[in-house]
Amino acid sequence: MKIFVILLFILISLDAREYYSKTQPRELFEVKASVGGKVVYVDNLLEGKDSNDSLIVRIDDKIDIEDLKASKLKLQYLTNNIKFTEKSLANSKKVASIDSNNYEKVKNLASYSKVQKDAKLLSMIRSQNSLISIQSSLENLKTQKADLRLKIKILKDKIEKKNIKVGNGNFIYKIYPSVGDYLNPGSKLLDVYDVSSALLVVFVSLDELKELDTKTIYLDGKATDYKIHKKWRIADNINISSYRVEIIIDKPEQFSKLVKIEFK
Repeated sequence: MKIFVILLFILISLDAREYYSKTQPRELFEVKASVGGKVVYVDNLLEGKDSNDSLIVRIDDKIDIEDLKASKLKLQYLTNNIKFTEKSLANSKKVASIDSNNYEKVKNLASYSKVQKDAKLLSMIRSQNSLISIQSSLENLKTQKADLRLKIKILKDKIEKKNIKVGNGNFIYKIYPSVGDYLNPGSKLLDVYDVSSALLVVFVSLDELKELDTKTIYLDGKATDYKIHKKWRIADNINISSYRVEIIIDKPEQFSKLVKIEFK
Protein backbone atom coordinates (compact mmCIF):
# COMPACT_ATOMS: atom_id res chain seq x y z
CA MET A 1 0.00 0.00 0.00
CA LYS A 2 2.83 2.38 0.90
CA ILE A 3 4.56 1.60 -2.39
CA PHE A 4 1.33 2.40 -4.29
CA VAL A 5 0.96 5.81 -2.51
CA ILE A 6 4.60 6.66 -3.22
CA LEU A 7 4.25 5.73 -6.90
CA LEU A 8 1.03 7.77 -7.16
CA PHE A 9 2.78 10.80 -5.64
CA ILE A 10 5.68 10.43 -8.06
CA LEU A 11 3.30 10.24 -11.04
CA ILE A 12 1.45 13.39 -9.90
CA SER A 13 4.73 15.23 -9.38
CA LEU A 14 5.97 14.25 -12.81
CA ASP A 15 2.67 15.32 -14.39
CA ALA A 16 2.81 18.79 -12.81
CA ARG A 17 5.03 21.20 -14.70
CA GLU A 18 6.57 24.16 -12.93
CA TYR A 19 6.08 27.73 -14.12
CA TYR A 20 7.41 30.99 -12.78
CA SER A 21 5.81 34.41 -12.84
CA LYS A 22 6.36 37.79 -11.26
CA THR A 23 3.63 39.14 -9.01
CA GLN A 24 2.66 42.19 -10.99
CA PRO A 25 -0.09 44.73 -10.30
CA ARG A 26 -3.43 43.61 -11.60
CA GLU A 27 -3.76 46.42 -14.13
CA LEU A 28 -1.94 49.46 -15.47
CA PHE A 29 -4.14 52.30 -16.59
CA GLU A 30 -3.26 55.66 -18.04
CA VAL A 31 -4.96 58.80 -16.80
CA LYS A 32 -5.39 61.37 -19.56
CA ALA A 33 -6.69 64.94 -19.53
CA SER A 34 -10.38 65.20 -20.37
CA VAL A 35 -10.18 68.97 -20.76
CA GLY A 36 -7.42 71.35 -21.79
CA GLY A 37 -5.78 74.15 -19.84
CA LYS A 38 -2.71 75.33 -17.97
CA VAL A 39 -1.32 73.17 -15.16
CA VAL A 40 -1.27 75.21 -11.94
CA TYR A 41 -0.51 72.50 -9.38
CA VAL A 42 1.34 69.16 -9.29
CA ASP A 43 2.07 67.10 -6.18
CA ASN A 44 5.24 65.32 -7.30
CA LEU A 45 5.71 63.86 -3.82
CA LEU A 46 2.94 61.37 -4.59
CA GLU A 47 4.92 59.79 -7.42
CA GLY A 48 5.99 56.28 -6.42
CA LYS A 49 3.46 56.11 -3.59
CA ASP A 50 0.07 54.58 -2.89
CA SER A 51 -2.79 56.92 -3.71
CA ASN A 52 -4.89 58.39 -0.90
CA ASP A 53 -7.58 60.16 -2.95
CA SER A 54 -5.76 63.47 -2.60
CA LEU A 55 -5.24 66.06 -5.35
CA ILE A 56 -2.40 65.18 -7.72
CA VAL A 57 -2.74 67.57 -10.68
CA ARG A 58 -4.85 70.71 -11.07
CA ILE A 59 -5.59 72.41 -14.36
CA ASP A 60 -6.51 76.10 -14.07
CA ASP A 61 -10.18 76.22 -13.07
CA LYS A 62 -10.39 79.77 -11.65
CA ILE A 63 -12.70 81.12 -14.37
CA ASP A 64 -14.84 77.97 -14.23
CA ILE A 65 -15.31 78.38 -10.47
CA GLU A 66 -16.29 82.04 -10.88
CA ASP A 67 -18.68 81.11 -13.67
CA LEU A 68 -20.21 78.39 -11.48
CA LYS A 69 -20.79 80.82 -8.60
CA ALA A 70 -22.39 83.38 -10.93
CA SER A 71 -24.55 80.69 -12.55
CA LYS A 72 -25.78 79.43 -9.18
CA LEU A 73 -26.71 82.99 -8.16
CA LYS A 74 -28.46 83.54 -11.47
CA LEU A 75 -30.36 80.28 -10.99
CA GLN A 76 -31.57 81.51 -7.61
CA TYR A 77 -32.83 84.79 -9.10
CA LEU A 78 -34.41 82.93 -11.99
CA THR A 79 -36.21 80.54 -9.63
CA ASN A 80 -37.66 83.49 -7.70
CA ASN A 81 -38.67 85.18 -10.95
CA ILE A 82 -40.50 82.02 -12.01
CA LYS A 83 -42.43 82.00 -8.73
CA PHE A 84 -43.50 85.63 -9.22
CA THR A 85 -44.46 84.95 -12.82
CA GLU A 86 -46.53 81.93 -11.78
CA LYS A 87 -48.43 84.13 -9.32
CA SER A 88 -48.93 86.75 -12.02
CA LEU A 89 -50.18 84.04 -14.37
CA ALA A 90 -52.72 82.85 -11.79
CA ASN A 91 -54.01 86.41 -11.36
CA SER A 92 -54.17 86.93 -15.13
CA LYS A 93 -56.23 83.78 -15.52
CA LYS A 94 -58.76 85.16 -13.02
CA VAL A 95 -58.89 88.53 -14.82
CA ALA A 96 -59.28 86.83 -18.20
CA SER A 97 -62.07 84.64 -16.82
CA ILE A 98 -63.91 87.65 -15.37
CA ASP A 99 -63.58 89.66 -18.62
CA SER A 100 -64.76 86.67 -20.65
CA ASN A 101 -67.81 86.17 -18.40
CA ASN A 102 -68.63 89.88 -18.53
CA TYR A 103 -68.54 89.89 -22.30
CA GLU A 104 -70.66 86.72 -22.53
CA LYS A 105 -73.31 88.37 -20.33
CA VAL A 106 -73.76 91.50 -22.45
CA LYS A 107 -72.96 90.44 -26.01
CA ASN A 108 -76.61 89.50 -26.73
CA LEU A 109 -78.29 92.17 -24.62
CA ALA A 110 -80.27 94.71 -26.65
CA SER A 111 -79.94 97.23 -23.82
CA TYR A 112 -76.19 97.49 -24.42
CA SER A 113 -74.94 99.58 -27.30
CA LYS A 114 -72.37 98.33 -29.81
CA VAL A 115 -69.79 100.65 -28.28
CA GLN A 116 -70.38 99.17 -24.83
CA LYS A 117 -70.21 95.61 -26.16
CA ASP A 118 -67.02 96.41 -28.08
CA ALA A 119 -65.50 97.82 -24.92
CA LYS A 120 -66.22 94.54 -23.10
CA LEU A 121 -64.83 92.57 -26.04
CA LEU A 122 -61.64 94.63 -26.14
CA SER A 123 -61.19 94.21 -22.40
CA MET A 124 -61.56 90.44 -22.81
CA ILE A 125 -59.08 90.36 -25.70
CA ARG A 126 -56.54 92.46 -23.78
CA SER A 127 -56.74 90.20 -20.71
CA GLN A 128 -56.37 87.09 -22.90
CA ASN A 129 -53.36 88.61 -24.69
CA SER A 130 -51.86 89.47 -21.33
CA LEU A 131 -52.42 85.88 -20.21
CA ILE A 132 -50.76 84.52 -23.35
CA SER A 133 -47.81 86.89 -22.88
CA ILE A 134 -47.30 85.86 -19.27
CA GLN A 135 -47.57 82.16 -20.21
CA SER A 136 -44.96 82.69 -22.90
CA SER A 137 -42.68 84.51 -20.44
CA LEU A 138 -43.06 81.69 -17.93
CA GLU A 139 -42.15 79.04 -20.52
CA ASN A 140 -39.14 81.11 -21.54
CA LEU A 141 -38.01 81.42 -17.91
CA LYS A 142 -38.38 77.67 -17.41
CA THR A 143 -36.32 77.03 -20.54
CA GLN A 144 -33.62 79.40 -19.23
CA LYS A 145 -33.67 77.57 -15.91
CA ALA A 146 -33.25 74.17 -17.60
CA ASP A 147 -30.36 75.55 -19.70
CA LEU A 148 -28.77 77.06 -16.60
CA ARG A 149 -29.03 73.80 -14.68
CA LEU A 150 -27.33 72.02 -17.55
CA LYS A 151 -24.60 74.67 -17.61
CA ILE A 152 -24.02 74.26 -13.87
CA LYS A 153 -23.81 70.48 -14.28
CA ILE A 154 -21.29 70.87 -17.12
CA LEU A 155 -19.22 73.36 -15.10
CA LYS A 156 -19.13 71.03 -12.09
CA ASP A 157 -18.02 68.16 -14.31
CA LYS A 158 -15.39 70.36 -15.95
CA ILE A 159 -14.02 71.53 -12.59
CA GLU A 160 -13.91 67.94 -11.34
CA LYS A 161 -12.01 66.86 -14.45
CA LYS A 162 -9.50 69.68 -13.90
CA ASN A 163 -8.75 68.41 -10.39
CA ILE A 164 -7.22 64.99 -10.92
CA LYS A 165 -7.35 62.51 -8.07
CA VAL A 166 -6.82 58.75 -7.86
CA GLY A 167 -8.86 56.56 -5.54
CA ASN A 168 -7.42 54.40 -2.79
CA GLY A 169 -5.98 50.99 -3.63
CA ASN A 170 -3.81 52.27 -6.47
CA PHE A 171 -0.14 53.05 -6.93
CA ILE A 172 0.96 56.27 -8.66
CA TYR A 173 3.83 55.13 -10.82
CA LYS A 174 4.47 58.21 -12.96
CA ILE A 175 3.32 61.85 -13.03
CA TYR A 176 3.91 63.48 -16.42
CA PRO A 177 2.93 67.21 -16.39
CA SER A 178 4.74 70.04 -14.66
CA VAL A 179 3.39 73.34 -13.38
CA GLY A 180 3.11 75.76 -16.29
CA ASP A 181 2.51 73.10 -18.94
CA TYR A 182 -0.46 73.61 -21.23
CA LEU A 183 -2.44 70.44 -21.76
CA ASN A 184 -4.74 69.49 -24.59
CA PRO A 185 -7.59 66.99 -24.14
CA GLY A 186 -6.00 63.55 -24.29
CA SER A 187 -2.64 64.63 -22.88
CA LYS A 188 -1.12 61.96 -20.64
CA LEU A 189 -1.24 62.79 -16.94
CA LEU A 190 -0.48 59.68 -14.90
CA ASP A 191 0.49 56.04 -15.01
CA VAL A 192 -1.39 54.25 -12.24
CA TYR A 193 -1.28 50.63 -11.13
CA ASP A 194 -4.19 48.82 -9.53
CA VAL A 195 -2.47 47.17 -6.57
CA SER A 196 -5.60 45.92 -4.83
CA SER A 197 -4.58 42.45 -6.02
CA ALA A 198 -1.84 40.85 -8.09
CA LEU A 199 -1.64 39.17 -11.48
CA LEU A 200 0.33 36.06 -12.37
CA VAL A 201 0.87 35.17 -16.02
CA VAL A 202 2.10 31.84 -17.39
CA PHE A 203 2.16 30.19 -20.82
CA VAL A 204 1.10 26.58 -20.99
CA SER A 205 0.85 23.89 -23.63
CA LEU A 206 -2.42 23.06 -25.35
CA ASP A 207 -2.71 19.73 -23.52
CA GLU A 208 -2.35 21.39 -20.12
CA LEU A 209 -4.69 24.22 -21.10
CA LYS A 210 -7.50 21.70 -21.61
CA GLU A 211 -7.02 20.25 -18.11
CA LEU A 212 -6.52 23.41 -16.06
CA ASP A 213 -10.12 23.68 -14.86
CA THR A 214 -9.83 20.33 -13.08
CA LYS A 215 -6.53 21.08 -11.34
CA THR A 216 -5.51 22.83 -8.12
CA ILE A 217 -3.19 25.82 -8.32
CA TYR A 218 -0.04 25.53 -6.22
CA LEU A 219 2.04 28.60 -5.39
CA ASP A 220 5.56 28.03 -4.10
CA GLY A 221 4.62 24.43 -3.34
CA LYS A 222 1.43 25.24 -1.39
CA ALA A 223 -2.10 24.37 -2.54
CA THR A 224 -4.43 27.37 -2.94
CA ASP A 225 -8.10 28.08 -3.61
CA TYR A 226 -7.26 30.40 -6.50
CA LYS A 227 -8.92 29.83 -9.85
CA ILE A 228 -7.93 30.66 -13.40
CA HIS A 229 -8.97 34.24 -14.13
CA LYS A 230 -8.48 34.15 -17.90
CA LYS A 231 -7.11 31.73 -20.44
CA TRP A 232 -6.48 32.31 -24.12
CA ARG A 233 -7.55 29.70 -26.68
CA ILE A 234 -5.28 31.21 -29.33
CA ALA A 235 -1.53 30.64 -29.09
CA ASP A 236 0.63 33.57 -28.07
CA ASN A 237 2.48 35.53 -30.78
CA ILE A 238 5.77 35.53 -28.88
CA ASN A 239 5.61 32.31 -26.89
CA ILE A 240 4.81 30.17 -29.91
CA SER A 241 2.64 27.09 -29.31
CA SER A 242 1.92 28.29 -25.78
CA TYR A 243 -1.30 29.72 -24.41
CA ARG A 244 -1.54 32.64 -22.01
CA VAL A 245 -3.12 31.99 -18.62
CA GLU A 246 -3.83 34.61 -15.97
CA ILE A 247 -4.33 34.08 -12.24
CA ILE A 248 -5.52 36.80 -9.85
CA ILE A 249 -4.20 36.48 -6.30
CA ASP A 250 -4.49 38.53 -3.12
CA LYS A 251 -2.34 41.62 -2.74
CA PRO A 252 1.19 40.42 -1.85
CA GLU A 253 3.51 42.07 0.63
CA GLN A 254 5.95 42.69 -2.23
CA PHE A 255 5.24 43.02 -5.93
CA SER A 256 7.65 41.79 -8.64
CA LYS A 257 8.54 38.75 -6.55
CA LEU A 258 9.04 35.52 -8.51
CA VAL A 259 6.47 32.84 -7.69
CA LYS A 260 6.58 29.16 -8.65
CA ILE A 261 3.26 27.97 -10.10
CA GLU A 262 2.12 24.36 -10.53
CA PHE A 263 -1.18 22.83 -11.64
CA LYS A 264 -1.87 19.48 -9.96
